[in-house]
Amino acid sequence: MESISSYMQQDHVVIDGIAERALAAAEARDWAALARDAAEFLRRLRQHIEVEEKVLFPAFEQRTGMSAAGPSVQMREEHQQMQPILAQMQAAAAAQDGAGYQRATKALLDILMPHNQKEEQMMYPMLDEALGEDAQALLADAKKVLV
Repeated sequence: MESISSYMQQDHVVIDGIAERALAAAEARDWAALARDAAEFLRRLRQHIEVEEKVLFPAFEQRTGMSAAGPSVQMREEHQQMQPILAQMQAAAAAQDGAGYQRATKALLDILMPHNQKEEQMMYPMLDEALGEDAQALLADAKKVLV
């Protein structure tokens, strides 16, 4: 049986792969590939964040009562820190600014890599545990958003 942890971790792997392709395109000054891969990366990452904030975290908070403080609150704060950087990446890709895209990607990864580790090692396992039998239904709801 698939868990929230395994599914969301696999989504991290997929998103990371798309990010690597976009970064390589920026370095190679392959503007068509940068436009395509950056758009796909940004779409997938924003979708991933959306499923966490609208589906997973509210269910966790309802089940545990940890809504004023706790891991989901910290994850949301980090998502907010990412938003201006995502906008910079989008603008750099549109402007065919490979160096700007690379700088913005580095800034994002400085936040995203430890963020993903916290989700994978703490948040997702806590979700699976807190939701128990209801985790499968919640995962089905998450999959509807992550297309």
